[in-house]
Amino acid sequence: MPRKMDPFDERRDSIRAKRIITVRHRLIKRKSRKVNSIWQLATTENMSLSGLLFVSALSYQVDDVIELQVVMSGVLDIFNGYGKVVRVNKNKSGYYQVAVKYVDLKSKRRPAKTLISSR
Repeated sequence: MPRKMDPFDERRDSIRAKRIITVRHRLIKRKSRKVNSIWQLATTENMSLSGLLFVSALSYQVDDVIELQVVMSGVLDIFNGYGKVVRVNKNKSGYYQVAVKYVDLKSKRRPAKTLISSR
């Protein structure tokens, strides 16, 4: 019997693992404007090498950029970085499932001082 396809299967470029881990998150940028928000706590539903899905009491908007800190048992850093919100769904409990794709906001260019001192 053929497997029923998940409508989001074709978008995934990495295998997702169902893991429930604490994640800290805060809004960094909305509609190209920097935002200074406070850290919030949530739990992941699943993770992959390219993104994660977490449950939040706060609703985000698609294309929001958020800072994420995923830590296992308060000791092991799983991920520290940024993500772009690609999907938000409100569940039956009134919480939001937030799908995030990891993004690299750090500049690829090295500062001139580094270039000069490395020679």
